[in-house]
Amino acid sequence: MKKQILLLLFLLFINLLAKGQSIDTQIEKEGLMNADKAWSLAAETNDMEKLWSFWEDEAIMLMSSDMTLKGIDQYKKFTTQVRQDPNFRISWEVQGAEVSEKADMGYTFGIGTVQRTSSTGELISTTQPYLIVWRKQPDGLWKCIIEK
Repeated sequence: MKKQILLLLFLLFINLLAKGQSIDTQIEKEGLMNADKAWSLAAETNDMEKLWSFWEDEAIMLMSSDMTLKGIDQYKKFTTQVRQDPNFRISWEVQGAEVSEKADMGYTFGIGTVQRTSSTGELISTTQPYLIVWRKQPDGLWKCIIEK
């Protein structure tokens, strides 16, 4: 009987400790925005291994109504191919972030610019808003699961 009471008290104590741990969502938002900034820097400097490390293996990139990439292999092929253009440049600036209550999911948004050579040889630049959905990994790193 004493063992059962001690076990019950122990479980109650553990439960109280777990409830007492709160997540500072502001700190988590800052961490998520820092991940987005680091990803942009990797893209700008053509650090391909670092660039690819920000996507989950099965992440989805919504490119256009007729083009969706799924999975790291498609990302690697696409990002390598577009960089064959000597005029290709990409950059983005995060403007904000939100995280879930548990800080295991979040999103960032901002403005991105892509410069490239058109099929007619003309240099074109496109600036548009972006949205990225992130999931926090067991090791604490944020990775993209959906990019638009």
